[in-house]
Amino acid sequence: LMGMAGALAAFFGCPLGGSLFALEVNSRFGVEYFEHMIEAIFCGEVTLCVFRSLSRLPIKPIWTLSETKIAETNPLHILMGAMIGLLGAFVAYLFATLHYSVMAVFAKCNLVGDDNKNIIPRVFLGSLVFIVIGMFIPQTLFWGEEMVENFATLAPYSEIPWAWPKHGLIGFENVGFWNCLLAGFAKLVCISFTVAAGFRGGFIFPLFAAGSAFGRALVYICPFIPPQMACLCFAAGLNVAITRTSLASTLILCYLSGEPNAISAVLASSLVSLFATSYMKFIKTQIVRSDIDHGLYRFFPNQQAQRERNHGDQELVNPATGTYPAQGVVSYDLDDIENGVNIMVKEEPSEDGEEKKVVSVEK
Repeated sequence: LMGMAGALAAFFGCPLGGSLFALEVNSRFGVEYFEHMIEAIFCGEVTLCVFRSLSRLPIKPIWTLSETKIAETNPLHILMGAMIGLLGAFVAYLFATLHYSVMAVFAKCNLVGDDNKNIIPRVFLGSLVFIVIGMFIPQTLFWGEEMVENFATLAPYSEIPWAWPKHGLIGFENVGFWNCLLAGFAKLVCISFTVAAGFRGGFIFPLFAAGSAFGRALVYICPFIPPQMACLCFAAGLNVAITRTSLASTLILCYLSGEPNAISAVLASSLVSLFATSYMKFIKTQIVRSDIDHGLYRFFPNQQAQRERNHGDQELVNPATGTYPAQGVVSYDLDDIENGVNIMVKEEPSEDGEEKKVVSVEK
């Protein structure tokens, strides 16, 4: 956890946000491995200091989303942020559905596997899609860090440094509702095929860029929403639904944009998106701890509890004693959550008088 926190804090340039990202992304719902949270955040702070000192890079915002900063927010802005979070969650659902379909096509063509024996056709198919899209919409090329500001400010294609010719084949400009909406969905398609093809780039900044495009499109419908707030809230709602990092995404977006007064609205967007998509598991490696009550999932049909990873009973020594079994804290994933496996945790005394947590499984 400390290694992840240090790397992500240095990567984002935001010590608290990057460290929290490392702590949240491992789990489905918030920071579950909180025992070493302070140490991880401290490691993030030290790593950021060392990295920026050696690279001679300043620690400052990297985006200017508007000439005028948000001076203050009010409860209406928080409500708007929550509504935008729902929109972001819905778009994330569409993206997840698209990506499942894309991965199914790659799997059907025998292009996905640990042996990478078909890596050449896999890379070719994926790159063919996003290169063709990039020829028509150059704003979708590369991972999108600089495009967050480009979409938010409706910058012309002449300010795109990585494409030649800058105007692409049709001179596409991200101006107007339909163009911003098209650019956002095109970016999501590019993200899916980039990941499916095995390229680097991931989801975080690409989703930030797509969310910024959708937020700018929303402003054309609701001009009373500050553009930077719409872009940040939509980016947060979209990213949180996929990565499950509600606290980290809020801090990172507001810090990198230099918009601290937008935190209330962006946090509302993040939390609403987190709750709205609690049923949707996108990152398969995210797990839940067995010694934490996950009763929230019982509110959803056919999702009453978690499937026990190792099956059978597991004994966990009381954390107060400071000792755990060799395999560590038992965790569960949600792959078969629809099977309705009830996890019941009950306290039973051991022979030496100390309490042990016994996890029993009932179907």
